Amino acid sequence: MKQFFTFLAAVLLTAITSAQVGIGTTTPDASSALDITSTTKGLLMPRMTNVQRQAISNPAAGLLVFVTDLDGGRFMFYDGTEWGTISFTEKRPDAPIIGTATTGSEQALTVSFTAPSSNGGSVITSYTATSNPGGITGTLSQAGSGDITVSGLTTGTAYTFTVTATNAIGTSLASAVSNSVAPATIPDAPTIGTAVPRNQQAKVPFTAPSSDGGSAITSYTATSSPGGITGTLSQSGSGSIIVSGLTNGTAYTFTVTATNAIGTSLASAVSNSVAPAITIPDAPIIGTATTGSEQATVSFTAPSSDGGSAITSYTATSSPGGITGTLSQSGSGSIIVSGLTNGTAYTFTVTATNAIGTSAASDASNSVVPVVPGVGSFYGGGVVFYIFQSGDSGYVSGETHGLIAAVEDQSSGIQWYNGSYGTIGTASAIGTGSANTDAIIAAQGATETSYAAGLARAYTGGGYADWFLPSKDELNKMFYYEAEINTTATANGGSIFVPSYYWSSTQSSYNYAWEQDFYSGITDYSNKSLAYDVRAVRAF
Repeated sequence: MKQFFTFLAAVLLTAITSAQVGIGTTTPDASSALDITSTTKGLLMPRMTNVQRQAISNPAAGLLVFVTDLDGGRFMFYDGTEWGTISFTEKRPDAPIIGTATTGSEQALTVSFTAPSSNGGSVITSYTATSNPGGITGTLSQAGSGDITVSGLTTGTAYTFTVTATNAIGTSLASAVSNSVAPATIPDAPTIGTAVPRNQQAKVPFTAPSSDGGSAITSYTATSSPGGITGTLSQSGSGSIIVSGLTNGTAYTFTVTATNAIGTSLASAVSNSVAPAITIPDAPIIGTATTGSEQATVSFTAPSSDGGSAITSYTATSSPGGITGTLSQSGSGSIIVSGLTNGTAYTFTVTATNAIGTSAASDASNSVVPVVPGVGSFYGGGVVFYIFQSGDSGYVSGETHGLIAAVEDQSSGIQWYNGSYGTIGTASAIGTGSANTDAIIAAQGATETSYAAGLARAYTGGGYADWFLPSKDELNKMFYYEAEINTTATANGGSIFVPSYYWSSTQSSYNYAWEQDFYSGITDYSNKSLAYDVRAVRAF
């Protein structure tokens, strides 16, 4: 207390004798009453609560205090009439808005952010992202939103980040915390498989590495030795790479690397040595097997490589039995395997043959059981409604053949002719509908889908292109077995017959053709210009 009064006396004495007081300086400015000089400290105004301020009696004009409980702390001054606050015109920025932290280069991450809505009245000069753990920072010198790269991180360690903004006044509060992410690295090396020679190329299989380095693998590259000839496969998992442009008769080995967003892995171990040459084809791709009576149809897709020599044939082989069927062509198709036993389940494989030899077998097909189709069976793209009897056209002793109805109508109203009448040689018996259809199309011409026979022929249900408009007797058999057809058709995505008139392919006279009433069951003839329904059939 004694020291305080001594200091106060000295200040007053100085004020009386020199009119200026200096604190931290011996040469106070002549224009000041009090000159405080410091590079490490500031001037601290009297601090008080708002209640205490209000209790000041007769404040002098220019009185300045700091009120601690007003809006978080405010300077207030008295202008001789009333009290007012001193507001900041410039202050530190608001906190930025955190974005997403993502993998960048090795041992580095990229932290995105959005600039704050207020820069505090002073242009933001930089942003700083800080990691947790580690407190490792990265800085971006700009005013707006952006991405900050934080380097020197540890691969495999998970980090979160906050971002601050800095202007001339100071640094903002930290943003919210980002998502957690670990720096990535290059993938491990793939595992090499067994290289297979082809004509002027090689197929190099590999297994994906156990670690992608924390960043998804985007591609693999196989490189030959000698030559450094490469092939690339853009995918993340295991596979096979085709390396083309090789020289037949030259021995090559291969290595494989994996690439992600960070970079490319070390090379795999070296493959076996292979010498490209004209060779056997690759295995075909198996399709779907379907059955008939004592036979099956096996579809397949041609292999991607014919070995450098054109494929001449394909062979389908049954299991059990080893029964075969052959198709002599170079491209994809379907093979019929006959001589099967009805009631026995079979699968099939397909091989491809060229001048060099025969390929490995395809994968096994689905399992099918050949059966004798009967009325009501779903078979051959539709519903069996008639089995040929002795005397029918198409009957073969000891074999099962018959007629199949489409599972749906092809039209709910179309005329029989194509605009011109005429006498066309047609028959009414079972087994004559296909020939009738051919005759009508030959006479009526284009556009085939504008009249009944042409529309029936254009139908491709089940993948078959041999549908036709039924003859008068064939259409009558369809009416007779309407219930069986309806049941099987609807169970297989089709529709029932409507109680209306359906055209046959049998003409009655120059102006008329036979139709079947599926409501009354009456068979009658009508003018060819009328619009009736159509349901196509095919023979098997």
